[in-house]
Amino acid sequence: MGPQPEEVRDAVRKKYSEVALSASGKFSYPTGREGALALGYDQALVEAAFPGLLESFCGVGNPFTLGPVLPGSIVLDVGCGAGFDLYTAARLAGPGGRVYGVDLTDAMVSRARENLRHAGIANAEVQQVISESLPFGDDLFDAVISNGVINLSASKEALFGEINRVLKPGGRFAFADVVLTQQLPEGLAGSAEAWSQ
Repeated sequence: MGPQPEEVRDAVRKKYSEVALSASGKFSYPTGREGALALGYDQALVEAAFPGLLESFCGVGNPFTLGPVLPGSIVLDVGCGAGFDLYTAARLAGPGGRVYGVDLTDAMVSRARENLRHAGIANAEVQQVISESLPFGDDLFDAVISNGVINLSASKEALFGEINRVLKPGGRFAFADVVLTQQLPEGLAGSAEAWSQ
């Protein structure tokens, strides 16, 4: 039997409270500016980003390569972290668009708000969530994005259901994530700590 969902959420909050300060040295892949460029983010957007947006960036892919965010779009970022994908979505959606981010970690929510303010992004809002429930009405978003977050959920089916609920009919879900390709060692399989990696 694996860990309970709240144990997993606590482990995720603990790890990502530290990542909110800096992602440097906390992952086995490139993070920050180097990571964003390696994942194919628009170099002009990376270069123009407020530095704080990139200090905690630890994305595993680039959801923006899966389809465009059109001007005027309403976009949700599930697990927005320190806000780099929110910044990117806000720039692509333009002043007529609106972007929303949710994150489990209070430190990340605070960091994202601060970073977006410093970056001059006025069409974004960030909220903390305490579970997979999303605090939005049905059929609201043109697009939902997520980057390296769904794997951290112990209630993936519920999270996918919530994403489907808040997407408009015909809306697009673009996510990048990691998957387990082999069995975990017995000692890790039931560990809440392992879920936060």
